[in-house]
Amino acid sequence: MIDSVVHTAVRSSQKGILRALLYFDIFDYPLTEKEIENFSPIQVHDDLSDSLAELIRSQVIYQFEGYYTIHNNRNSVHRRLSGNRLAEARLSTARTISKWISIFPFVRAVLLSGSISKGFMDEHSDIDYFIITEPGRLWIVRSAMAFFRRIFFLNSRRLFCTNYFIDSDHLEISEKNMFTAVEVATLKPMFGKKFIEDFQKSNQWCGQYLPNRVEQNGISGERDRPVKMVVERMLASPIYDRFDQWLMHRSLKRWKTKYGHLFDASDFSIAFQSTTGVSRSHPGFYQKRVLTSLKQKTKEFEEVHALSLTP
Repeated sequence: MIDSVVHTAVRSSQKGILRALLYFDIFDYPLTEKEIENFSPIQVHDDLSDSLAELIRSQVIYQFEGYYTIHNNRNSVHRRLSGNRLAEARLSTARTISKWISIFPFVRAVLLSGSISKGFMDEHSDIDYFIITEPGRLWIVRSAMAFFRRIFFLNSRRLFCTNYFIDSDHLEISEKNMFTAVEVATLKPMFGKKFIEDFQKSNQWCGQYLPNRVEQNGISGERDRPVKMVVERMLASPIYDRFDQWLMHRSLKRWKTKYGHLFDASDFSIAFQSTTGVSRSHPGFYQKRVLTSLKQKTKEFEEVHALSLTP
């Protein structure tokens, strides 16, 4: 049955289906039909259900309990459902901690990132937060949160992992690829309606990789608390501009000492991006690992099924 696909051109919509499934197969995560549409890197024009049915008949993909996968094995579906339930259970905690984060001076928006933003967690997953700050105070916010984590979470990142900060003058994500597009598209808004809307407008480039995506909204406007506003006025002195810069240089020096030998200069600058408007600390450099795995997985899939997924 595979021969019927091998000797005919794969339609554009089918390429989109397969590329979406291959990307999430890196995480052993089967997709629903709607998710396939959202994460297809190709615009969906024709009937998606017919394209899926044809690929199933050809045994190129498989369906179990309404989820699609490139493997003839339902174990990943059971794993997904278990992870979905755990993420839902932890979402209440994530919302509570997001409110705490929103109280910090100079915090303008809070979004959930990582696995919980995609509705999946396992016993090893952290709750990750993506934070937008006031310009010129990003590193003060970052350091304050690191101190908060050490005191109230005994430095555990399981419930409080804050490893990506941008300020409201640097809303556009500089690395533009499938990985960053998926991460941006799946960020789950918690606080800061105006700044989140500005962030989404600044990252419309995601449409080049995910043309069918639906942006997540659903939060109402909020008003900053009076105490927060008072503290911000107290920390408005130019001396804190210099303090923010000092914290940036101190953090970068520490990361270079601890991790610099594990990366070449180019990779380090991405994994530990440290500027006045962006702070990212990803020792595992997950972005490179995922993109490398996607390239290899796609190549192997094309060879096995004798087809091309090039757009």
